[in-house]
Amino acid sequence: MFNLSQVIDAPPGEVVRAFTEPEPFAAWFVAEGFSTPAERVSIDVRPGGLISAVFTAGDVEVPFTLRFGNLDLPHSLVIHLDDPEVVTVRLTDLGDGRTRLDYQSVGLPADQEITIQTGVAHMLRHLADYFS
Repeated sequence: MFNLSQVIDAPPGEVVRAFTEPEPFAAWFVAEGFSTPAERVSIDVRPGGLISAVFTAGDVEVPFTLRFGNLDLPHSLVIHLDDPEVVTVRLTDLGDGRTRLDYQSVGLPADQEITIQTGVAHMLRHLADYFS
C-alpha cells in the first residue's frame, strides 16, 4: 500500500474531470516515454464502467483498461487497475479554488510498490500542471 497527495490549483468539480473526461485524463495519465492520445480514450463514468485508452510511443501501442468502483463525485472515486490493485482517490476542497488530491493504492505486490509509486507521483505532477 502507498499514499500520495497533490495540491491542485482548481476546485474539486474541475479536478474530477481528470478522471471523467478524455482530454484531461489523457493529459496526466501517461507512462514515462509514452503519451496518451485523447482521441484514444473512452470513459464510461458509472460504477463498473470502463476507462479504455492506449499509451503510444512511435509505433508502439499499449492498450489498457481500468474499471470504476464506487463513485461519489466530485469527492471520491475508486478505480480497479490490474487485479488486485485498487486505487481510491479523495478530493478535498481547500478553498481559494484549490483541491488536495489523496491517492491510495492497495493490493500491489511489495516488490512493485516503489516503481509504481514513482510513476504515479510523476502522473500526479502532470495532473497538477494541467490545471495550473
